[in-house]
Amino acid sequence: MPNVKHLLGGLLLAALPGASAAVEVDSNTFGGLEARALGPATMSGRVTALDAVAEDPLTIYVGSASGGLWKSIDGGVTYEPIFDDHIQSIGAVRVDPTDSEVIWVGTGEGWTRNSVSIGDGVYKSTDGGESWSHLGLAESERITRIVIDPEDGDRVFVCATGQLWSANEERGVYRTTDGGQSWEQVLAVDADTGCSDLAVDPQDGDILYAGMWQFRRYPDFFESGGPGSGLYRSRDGGDTWEELTEGLPEGDKGRIAVAVAPSRPNVVYAIVEAETTALYRSDDLGGSWTELNSSFNVAARPFYFAYLVVDPLDHDRVYKPGFSLTISVDGGRSFSNMFTSGLGGNVHSDHHALWINPTNVHELILGTDGGAYISNDQGNHWRFVGALPLSQFYHVSHDMKYPYNVFGGL
Repeated sequence: MPNVKHLLGGLLLAALPGASAAVEVDSNTFGGLEARALGPATMSGRVTALDAVAEDPLTIYVGSASGGLWKSIDGGVTYEPIFDDHIQSIGAVRVDPTDSEVIWVGTGEGWTRNSVSIGDGVYKSTDGGESWSHLGLAESERITRIVIDPEDGDRVFVCATGQLWSANEERGVYRTTDGGQSWEQVLAVDADTGCSDLAVDPQDGDILYAGMWQFRRYPDFFESGGPGSGLYRSRDGGDTWEELTEGLPEGDKGRIAVAVAPSRPNVVYAIVEAETTALYRSDDLGGSWTELNSSFNVAARPFYFAYLVVDPLDHDRVYKPGFSLTISVDGGRSFSNMFTSGLGGNVHSDHHALWINPTNVHELILGTDGGAYISNDQGNHWRFVGALPLSQFYHVSHDMKYPYNVFGGL
């Protein structure tokens, strides 16, 4: 590599009046310089989506807000980046329940703060993340959820939230029946309304629920809600949809989260942002709804924490990630904060992703704004995953000391 000090001196000399020759600067001038990691080395960053292999819970996939997709094959002790050649903002990760080598990724973070990054559609791997194919929906900008037919891995549904700062048509619910070779928009409201959440009945892949969300961000304001928002159900695999209204709030609604109880699929939960944001429950496949809870644990910041997970074996055990992880053991009627101290110290706030092992419900993986955590005792204790370098810097500066110091805000 050229001596950088002498090279810079030559460049300055060439710029002086009367210099006899100019130095040509091209891609090789500084080609020997390489970036190096400065840290930090003891913390992590925003996790937006994650999934794991139920039959082999040592295999974990973690998607981040702006740090790409990572894979662990040792239960979260070590991770490797597997998506570096593609866009680094991840909105959804889903392992095919019929073939664990097939991984689907939706790009573009769906938690729409003003610092949110964008994506360029859907990707698929058929070799456990070794290689990827881009399968379209490039103008969707952000994808919040991907669900797969529990019996047909080629039938996949995508919840496309859409562009944040402007209207666009490529949003809503999309379906493929040929493994992503082609897509059909099966649910759309208008160019201002995208899909906020999507769930499939684990025992009947023809029954789906979709939250539709009208929203728009401006430089000085965020508009969540409008006449386009609503909760929809399909009972024929996405061919037709009906809006669900009985027992749900009237008037304009905002972001909606929806989750089906795997052990009793007639039980469906939804968080509906409205004049009074609340948790609703249906015991008849979404036909009618009952308001259960409008406490702070449920209703806090609904545009940023619209997410529910139901225990795979207990239809009354409901997890609500938010500022902290809260839990209901009485079917949503009451929620309490989980014990959130563990081997890595207190669990970081702002929770956006949660995986529960369907074959062992004591195994949980939690994604937060400060990284990932793993519990082996149903959330009583947590181990911080220290191997995920996902720090999301908002600003970086340095001082003039020698050697200089670098400062960053995350």
